Amino acid sequence: MTSVIRGAVQHIQKSCVNAVHSPCSNHALNLSISKSSNVQLVRNSMGIIKEVLSFFNLSSKRNFILKNNLRGQKRSITSLCETRWIERHDSIFEFQTNLKEIVDSLINISEWDDHVSSSKAKTLIFSICNCEFIVTLFTVTSILSITSAASKLLQSVTQDVASATNCINDIIKTLNDKRTNCDVQFKKVFEESKNVMTELDVEIKQPRIVKKQNQRCNTPANSIEEYYRRILFIPIIDNVLEDIRYRFLNDKNKTISLLMQLIPSNTIKMSSETSDELIQTVGDQYAFLNFNTFMFRGELELWKTKWTTQKNEGLNIPNEVFSAFDECSNIFFPSIKKLLLVLGTLPVSVATAERSFSTLRRLKTWIRSEMGQSRLTGLALLHIHRQLPLNVDKIIDRFAKNKRCLDFVI
Repeated sequence: MTSVIRGAVQHIQKSCVNAVHSPCSNHALNLSISKSSNVQLVRNSMGIIKEVLSFFNLSSKRNFILKNNLRGQKRSITSLCETRWIERHDSIFEFQTNLKEIVDSLINISEWDDHVSSSKAKTLIFSICNCEFIVTLFTVTSILSITSAASKLLQSVTQDVASATNCINDIIKTLNDKRTNCDVQFKKVFEESKNVMTELDVEIKQPRIVKKQNQRCNTPANSIEEYYRRILFIPIIDNVLEDIRYRFLNDKNKTISLLMQLIPSNTIKMSSETSDELIQTVGDQYAFLNFNTFMFRGELELWKTKWTTQKNEGLNIPNEVFSAFDECSNIFFPSIKKLLLVLGTLPVSVATAERSFSTLRRLKTWIRSEMGQSRLTGLALLHIHRQLPLNVDKIIDRFAKNKRCLDFVI
């Protein structure tokens, strides 16, 4: 979609020069997290998790064994869904939490007379019960625990660009702290994985080192902990951080970054150079709104003075677009009011639009194959906007006016 040569963004911007590319923040975050799969240990471990979950989900008998071992849980472990990103987080968290129960279930199945199930279970036991897999699982979980809440937040309807940017900046800061203090941070992860390996009777060992490096990592290390920190923990964080910075902290969305300076919490810290750049960008990018440069400069100075005074008085300063828009007077700050409206309407996520696809899949089943377009549209709208209150009396009155054989009696 965003290809430089054939992408939809390039075709749109050829016709609409002032169109601002605002990609889905949640999708970009998910792509950055998937960058960790460039590490060989992570890629192999994710494949093993997918195989184990498919092994249980493809057979009700195997799934029954797993449910009995999951400490009375009502459902089995969530599958690694390719499209629902939150479920991928949940699946890995549940897999780590119930690792011992999964191994017990596989041991139970390996003793069956069924040759296919028993041999496959035995193979999966050897794949799970090794040092590389367990350390990788706990390392990935420590990274996903930072991004899980942000992934849910970025899919909400009420998010604006400022809130999304603050959320991403917090993630970058947290990952930077982990990278800086990698010795201490990984020590905790390694200790947790060691406890699990001791419980599962798994040998804590370092992979074999060869003289000539071809396929495996031959990183020199004085201990097993140091080895996994260098080949696993540090590369994962570096890959994720690099991709997040590339997707979110680039010059492509410079216009959005400048417009965010109009949020009061950013305005009071805005320098004169940034103010001049904002005025120039607004004059070039939004010339169709007929802004007066001198008037806008005066509005910007008054806007900064207003919120600096409130901060000195100890009053609350808005840090999001919609709160700033409510506090902005249309008479006193007409240009800023329009720009805040533009900033507030920029999409943060496409999750809301994509939910309609899931609704259509639930409604248009094989038993409803002959449903008409009008009825399908009505059911889809009712399902998507189910939080809106309905006037039941008006609905009954409307149906009662039609010529039907049934009498509507209230």
